Amino acid sequence: MKNDFIFPILALSLICLVMTAALAFVNDVTQPVIEEAAYHRATQAMRDIIPLADGFVEIELTDMPVAVSAAYKATNDTGYIFIVNTRGFGGEMRIMSGVCNDGNFMGSSVLHHYETINFANKVFAVRDDYEERGLSLLEADVITGATMTFNAYQHAIQYAHEAFAALRGLSNE
Repeated sequence: MKNDFIFPILALSLICLVMTAALAFVNDVTQPVIEEAAYHRATQAMRDIIPLADGFVEIELTDMPVAVSAAYKATNDTGYIFIVNTRGFGGEMRIMSGVCNDGNFMGSSVLHHYETINFANKVFAVRDDYEERGLSLLEADVITGATMTFNAYQHAIQYAHEAFAALRGLSNE
C-alpha cells in the first residue's frame, strides 16, 4: 500500500524535473535567436522612421522623462529615436518615436502593446493617416471609442519631444 502512494509521487516528480530541464535547455538555445530577431525588427523600425539615417548609436538617458526607456541618435545626425513606455487601456505600450534635428516629428511605430485589437486598429489607422500627411497624433483631438489607447500614444509622442528638448538643452514651452 505504501508503494502505491510513493511510486506515483516519485514518477510525477521525475517527469517535472525532466520537463523543467528540457524547457530550460530550449530557452537557452532559442533566447539568442529571439533577441537577435527583436534587434533586427527594432533596427528596421528605426530605419522606417528615419530613412536617411545610415545607422544608430544608443545615447545616455540623462535628464529625460522617466517614460523614455532608450534613446538613439542617427550616426549621420539626421535625427533621434526615443523608445517610450506608456500605459493604454490594455496595459503597457512600448512606442518608438522619431524626432529630426529641428524638433519636428518624423514618425512612430508600436513595438509592443496589450491593447484590444479593435481599439488599437482605430488609433493605428488615424496615426497612419496623420503620418502620411507629415503630422503626428498630437494634432488629433480625440479618437472615439479608443480614448485610453489614443491618450497613451499621444503621451508617448509628447515624452519623445520632451526627451529631445532635454537632449538639446531647450526649455519645454
